[in-house]
Amino acid sequence: MTDPVQPRSQSPTILVVEDEPAIRTLIGRMLAGAGYELLVARNGDEALTMARQHAGVIDLLLTDVVMPRMNGFELGELIASVHPETNMLFVSGYANDSPAMRSGLRTAGRAFLLKPFTRVALLGKIRDVLQRGARSSRPAASGG
Repeated sequence: MTDPVQPRSQSPTILVVEDEPAIRTLIGRMLAGAGYELLVARNGDEALTMARQHAGVIDLLLTDVVMPRMNGFELGELIASVHPETNMLFVSGYANDSPAMRSGLRTAGRAFLLKPFTRVALLGKIRDVLQRGARSSRPAASGG
């Protein structure tokens, strides 16, 4: 069995978007400690600016769903228009009870992790999403 806390040999780049400072810091520490390259943003606007300025590949967008001004699903659509290669993992402390969650999770292929999560759960889910993205060609960015 593959170790879920170790990234593949080359360090994938993850764009982390979380509006809660303590959670953003904790996720950053977990991912940096596992060897991932990070871009870290406080909100969707900042993340979009970073994505537009980043010349390399962004392997994964890890974003909170419920954020002020722009939810994670809206951000995902915008990031996909700039970096279509980007896999996405959405996290939230709200299960399926918010309108944004119900609408966004209905879209096929959306990877989701419920907060709170452990380091092993987060790193395992990231590894799964990255491996799934590497095994299959991504669908067109429209509608998803």
